[in-house]
Amino acid sequence: MSDLFGRKRAAADAAKLREAEGMVAAIHRSQAVIVFELDGTIVSANDNFLKTLGYRADEIIGQHHSIFLAPGEAASAEYKTFWRTLNQGEFVAAKFQRVGKGGRGVWIQASYNPILDDQGRPCRVVKFATDITEIEDDRARLEVERRTLQARQEQAVQEIATALERLSDGDLTYRIQAELAPEYRVLQEDFNQASARLQDTLSGIVSSAGGIRTGSQEISQATNDLSRRTEQQAANLEETAAALEEITATVNQTASAARQTQEAVTAARADADVSGQVVQQAVAAMTEIEQSSGQIGQIIGVIDEIAFQTNLLALNAGVEAARAGDAGKGFAVVASEVRALAQRSAEAAKQIKGLITASAEQVGAGVNLVGKTGEALQRIVGQVGQITDLVSAIAASAQEQATGLHQVNGAINQMDQMTQQNAAMVEQSTAASESLAQEAAQLDQMMGAFRLGQASQAVARRPAATTASRGYVSGAATARKLDPRPQDEGWESF
Repeated sequence: MSDLFGRKRAAADAAKLREAEGMVAAIHRSQAVIVFELDGTIVSANDNFLKTLGYRADEIIGQHHSIFLAPGEAASAEYKTFWRTLNQGEFVAAKFQRVGKGGRGVWIQASYNPILDDQGRPCRVVKFATDITEIEDDRARLEVERRTLQARQEQAVQEIATALERLSDGDLTYRIQAELAPEYRVLQEDFNQASARLQDTLSGIVSSAGGIRTGSQEISQATNDLSRRTEQQAANLEETAAALEEITATVNQTASAARQTQEAVTAARADADVSGQVVQQAVAAMTEIEQSSGQIGQIIGVIDEIAFQTNLLALNAGVEAARAGDAGKGFAVVASEVRALAQRSAEAAKQIKGLITASAEQVGAGVNLVGKTGEALQRIVGQVGQITDLVSAIAASAQEQATGLHQVNGAINQMDQMTQQNAAMVEQSTAASESLAQEAAQLDQMMGAFRLGQASQAVARRPAATTASRGYVSGAATARKLDPRPQDEGWESF
């Protein structure tokens, strides 16, 4: 039994050993492994470690761990504390930067693990490491990019903050001139364009303020001129009203005479219309006679055709009787008589047709003469009608002139009253223009807080044009340009 138990135990130990060896082999395949004495002397290293640091085994075995450190790091207190911790049996796991062969920098993710003896005391140190140099290089590159972006952002923020500060101080001429990162150039362009547009807008306001100041002065001068012209206009309107009263009386007399003439011409036109109607009736009667003569001629033509056909039938009957011989002699006599009768009828029809034709020509001549008479009377009626229309138009025109002059007289009286009202309105306009000038001065003072450049300041300092140099018409045009009220509002707003 003891032998069997011993063999089983030996087999189990062998299996565990093989498992441990397999685990160690797996670790060596995937990890960089190096073994140190407790003082840091290198005992062994696997191929993964040698490839990671770029050394051969004979180049590092027997050397101290410090050959993988940067110059001066081995003398640091942290490095001494590191090995003191391992000698105390505590493991250390972290990310380390080491120096490979030729001074090449290598980053590893490693854990230093003390190996304990049978009594539980550290005897050696084994390190398992993974090469993370590529990851760290990427992280360092990303960090550089992040810092670069941060520097660009800080530059953009600083430039924009400076620009906004200048803008808040009223300096509209400032532009961001620094070369910003591409991702901030759109913001730079937008700010510069916004500042330029704001500068243009305020420059226009400054120019408009100067125009308002000029316009207010022109309005003041215009109101004074209007006051003088209003007095002169009132005197002229009074004289015009007296002259219009005399003209109105004369036109009323002309309108009365034109109405009497219109009545006489209207009566003459009525008589001409009656005469025209009589002639039209005579023309209609003669036309009917002419139509009846034509119809009789058509009937004679029919009779002539019947006689021709009868003669033709009698001739055919004679031919047939001759063919019949003795049996057709009696029928031939009758046919001969019928033929003779047809010839006499044809001759009579020709004579009647000749008479009818002569009568028709005479009737046609009569119709023509009556028609010419009717046309002459119709022209007379038309001319009388034109005379009537002309006289009516003259009468209506005279009446309209009388009415219009009456309205003009009333309008002139109203204009006289409005002229008196305009005098009061001129005083109000003068006060309004003075108030407008004061507001324009305040607007200039407010715009003075902004820096708009030399051109805009020159516009702001431009002197106002005098009314004498520009004329009253330009002043009125300026006043209409600056007045935002609708045209139909008029003076009633006062």
